[in-house]
Amino acid sequence: MEPIPSKIGRYVVEELVGVGAMGRIYKALDPDIRRTVAIKLISTKLMSGADRADYVRRFRREAEAAARCVHANIVTIYDFAVHEGEPFLAMEFVSGTSLRQMLDERPALGVGEAIGIMLQVLDALACMHGQGVIHQDIKPANIMLTPRKLVKVGDFGVSRISNTETTTTSFATAGTPAYMSPEQCRGGAIDGRSDLFAAGTTLYEMVAGQRAYSGRNVTEVSHRIQNDRLPLLPAEVRAAVPRLQLVLERATEKDPADRFVNAMDMALALRQVLDSLGDEATRLQAAERAARGPPPGSTESSDSPSQASSSRAASSQFPSPTTSPPPSPHATTAFVSPSQASTGALFDVDTLKAVQERLRTYVGPIAAVLVRSANQRSRSAEDFIAELVLSVSDAAERERFRREVEPLVRSHRAPAAGTTSLGSRSVASALPEQELERARTALTEFVGPIARVLVRQVAARVSTVEALWQGLAAHVESPAERASFLQRRPPR
Repeated sequence: MEPIPSKIGRYVVEELVGVGAMGRIYKALDPDIRRTVAIKLISTKLMSGADRADYVRRFRREAEAAARCVHANIVTIYDFAVHEGEPFLAMEFVSGTSLRQMLDERPALGVGEAIGIMLQVLDALACMHGQGVIHQDIKPANIMLTPRKLVKVGDFGVSRISNTETTTTSFATAGTPAYMSPEQCRGGAIDGRSDLFAAGTTLYEMVAGQRAYSGRNVTEVSHRIQNDRLPLLPAEVRAAVPRLQLVLERATEKDPADRFVNAMDMALALRQVLDSLGDEATRLQAAERAARGPPPGSTESSDSPSQASSSRAASSQFPSPTTSPPPSPHATTAFVSPSQASTGALFDVDTLKAVQERLRTYVGPIAAVLVRSANQRSRSAEDFIAELVLSVSDAAERERFRREVEPLVRSHRAPAAGTTSLGSRSVASALPEQELERARTALTEFVGPIARVLVRQVAARVSTVEALWQGLAAHVESPAERASFLQRRPPR
């Protein structure tokens, strides 16, 4: 074992805190300003002279780029220097635990807690990618959590700058095998979407309690990453939060072009899953607990927290876009009742029952909640079907379900008089349909097909056209594109 140096550069070493494939990490003190720092000392001893010089040159340039990534969820880089011929970074010292340590102690996190962590990781990635930096080694060991649940993404030791000359194969494939993207495994060109692949496999591990891709050796893991589909989440998770599987599958597509466009695109999809967690899954599990009662011999009451409700409580420790309403203690209805249909009456009760029965064969008892929610939120039959189709995880089954329900929906009977097409969430009906379509068309150019969903959600919260456009503009990431989008709004 290498001896611990007393000093690295001007920094006074206090202790060794970690050892990795690329070097060692020490806790140290900056004597000039009395600041505790983390020192990552990179080892280049096994490299040839030419390779070593090239690596140090690249590492310096990448350290400079990473230092520009100033963000609350990114470990701050203070300094780059060379100690006895070896490059090192002086970084913010994070007091807390790594996600790896957390998962070693309790392998599966609640869905809400896991998404709360990943949303912060994606915020960090959005900042990095905006500066042209690709992390290239997103994994649980490089995600730190402070005692106050603030996420810090660290370890830029293998990161690289996008749009630079092609890296060598050994450098391009840097990273941890189980979390590498297919293009990293091949030694091919990479961009920010490689980080999104790693984010997807990390989130899968948080929720499933096991790695998405594993094997007896690096070759086997690499083969599975390049050829195998992402495994399904546990059945109970898919039943409670069916949309999460779809988000993970898109993040881990083999072709980068099929993944999310950027980190904010993936974050938006996860926020929608997080919104549904309190609104749908928690209500269903509360109903199932009430129906089952406490387990034999247990002193637990029927309204004790389930995994889903615990997840939602845990998620409140993390940043989230909205606060979901508390679960209803009376959500025990197996079918959509007439009273429920009248509060969200796009379709009559018989049609909803028929659709629910079809969906139940694909997703189980969660179908009742999904149908009720889609009926309340949808503006049209097209929206209604599209939302339900997303709850079916298998692509072939999604298409089969679509073919089964389209005739049912087309032949539906109109709801009883006195109800609205949007139910209790019909605030948006005050806005002319042509204005909604105008905004939808404009937004699609900037965010893609998700524009339809965003327009529906924002329209439900506002009462003026100007407020609609301003609300939608918040979903356009680039300031320049946001300004371009707002230029298309109608005159005030």
